[in-house]
Amino acid sequence: MRKATKGSIAAALLLAGLMSGCAGLGKPIESPRILLSSIQVLERKGLETAFLVHLRVMNPNDMDLDVIGVDCDLEINGKPFAYGISNTPVKVQAFGSETLPVTVYSSVIDIIKGLFGLQQREDLSYRIKGRVRMAGGGLMPSTLPFDSHGTVSIKDLASGRRGPS
Repeated sequence: MRKATKGSIAAALLLAGLMSGCAGLGKPIESPRILLSSIQVLERKGLETAFLVHLRVMNPNDMDLDVIGVDCDLEINGKPFAYGISNTPVKVQAFGSETLPVTVYSSVIDIIKGLFGLQQREDLSYRIKGRVRMAGGGLMPSTLPFDSHGTVSIKDLASGRRGPS
């Protein structure tokens, strides 16, 4: 039988501690909840319109999320409407929320498709999906997907409130 040395015992204890620590870190990170907070026209140029969209990023995790950017697709009334990206960093505290500005771009054709039949409606339905890009890395995923939907009141948009209902 071989006698254990102090070094091999310390190494075994360190390895056991690391393994138990990793098991505790296996808790999955939930994707943030994203809501459309506001939308407004920034610029119309040729066949393209740029909108400024503010997204409400809600963090359901017990750790802060260091967001370094986002990419997203916006659908209106079930039709593709706009695509956008943002590299605006924002820190979302654990169980907190922040707004994130995103410039999205839409073609005239996608605007017409998304707003077709508008006169018969009081609300527009929206769906926004994409990925939140995270700083750091390591044990935290570098991207977290999101997919959310809701409605926007046409009356509120027409009156200048520009937020979802």
